[in-house]
Amino acid sequence: MAVVLALLGPSVADATPRPDYPSWQDVAAAKRSESAKRAEIAKIQAILGELENQAEALGVVALQRGEDYAQAKDALDAAVTRSQHLDEQADAAKDRAETSALRASQYVAQLARTGGGDLTMSLMFGSESQSDDLLARIGTISRLGVQSNDIVKRAVFDRNAVASLAEQADLAEEERKRLAKSAEDALAAAQQAAADAEAQVAEQKRASAELYAQLASLKNTTASLEQQYQEGLAWEAAQNAVKTPPTAPVINPNPPAPVGSSVEGAIAFAKAQLGEGYLLGGMGPDVWDCSGLTKASYAYVGVYIGTHSATNQYNTMASANRLVNISQLQAGDLLFYSSGGSTAGSKYHTTLYLGGGLMIEAPRPGVPVRIVPIRYGDLVPYAGRPTG
Repeated sequence: MAVVLALLGPSVADATPRPDYPSWQDVAAAKRSESAKRAEIAKIQAILGELENQAEALGVVALQRGEDYAQAKDALDAAVTRSQHLDEQADAAKDRAETSALRASQYVAQLARTGGGDLTMSLMFGSESQSDDLLARIGTISRLGVQSNDIVKRAVFDRNAVASLAEQADLAEEERKRLAKSAEDALAAAQQAAADAEAQVAEQKRASAELYAQLASLKNTTASLEQQYQEGLAWEAAQNAVKTPPTAPVINPNPPAPVGSSVEGAIAFAKAQLGEGYLLGGMGPDVWDCSGLTKASYAYVGVYIGTHSATNQYNTMASANRLVNISQLQAGDLLFYSSGGSTAGSKYHTTLYLGGGLMIEAPRPGVPVRIVPIRYGDLVPYAGRPTG
């Protein structure tokens, strides 16, 4: 819309003034002198740069909150599995306890005034002192023998196991509920961060269209040419912010070469998603987040690189001794980003290295899957090599 207004002329554009942005009157006034024109050009370029910086900063926050959710979801999944396993163990222990108590009651029914049924109940539900007393009494009856004494001991052990497992199951269920709430909160925070980032990208695009038109008017060029030029400046600024790759002690002096066929298949899959949108938690078919794209790309060739989490994928590579120094990069390796490039803690972003200094990524909310040069700022000094 802003470009259309630019083509129609300043008077139409002025009908919808936007605070904090140059108006078309400002542009017209600046064109009256070279110094004013240069100042206005610099002002507009600075605004464009700030819009890009704001969008990128919010995008990083969205990636970080998204990784918080991915890790919370992993923890919840593990808690659910543990809770289910303990429930199954408790049920099995109860069955064993009932069986062993019945067997014991058949051997020592004479100790119970009203028969084996009461004894079964006392073995299952009596206090520890009552059980110990019962075992002591049984031990004095030589005609019952060692075998029967062992059977009763087993019955008491199985009964205690039921109580212990039931307690563990209750604690596991409480932990599952806590982690479920934590994952729910993390998801809400991630969704809000993504929405904020997308809103900033939308604002950037809306405002930039008119700002590029204003630059074109000031410089007697075209809006598209100004956009290309400005994006070039932003790219150079981003690359120049950190001039060299990160370094770290060598941890794998002679890493195996990647498996060419697997790498080619993973890269081909990732490239087939170029231009598709970013979505928190996305793993296809036409929306992606960073770890969703890398996971699906290698899953396509049958290689497991970890869960749907940049941090987990890094840790999976580390556990499998598949980390290599950035200086050893080869096509197909996974690149990771964290605050300050730290090897410890969370990794908020992951990409797939293509070779030639380029990587493919699902970058952030509002920005589609793309191929870009490696960014060295926040880059972790170790990459993951899934094959070889």
